Amino acid sequence: MGRKAMIVVLDGVGAGDAPDAAEFGDEGANTLGNTACAVGGLELPHLRSLGLGNVVELEVTPPVTVPKASYGLMQERSAAKATLAGHW
Repeated sequence: MGRKAMIVVLDGVGAGDAPDAAEFGDEGANTLGNTACAVGGLELPHLRSLGLGNVVELEVTPPVTVPKASYGLMQERSAAKATLAGHW
């Protein structure tokens, strides 16, 4: 059987600011981390097991030693801020 991949895009769920964040007034942006802080932590056991805590530091969602999936952060290549520009 061939290899399979599933990509999960959590639209609007930022995990830290991009290198060009200052150009858009978004320095310090971290929707996921800031939300976790505001509510006293997020319990996301399934996403944690896949490696979410390995991507971004979150309260109650620590890194795992052996994640069940490959993980990473993506950054759009365009010099735009719009969601559609980031996906296409």
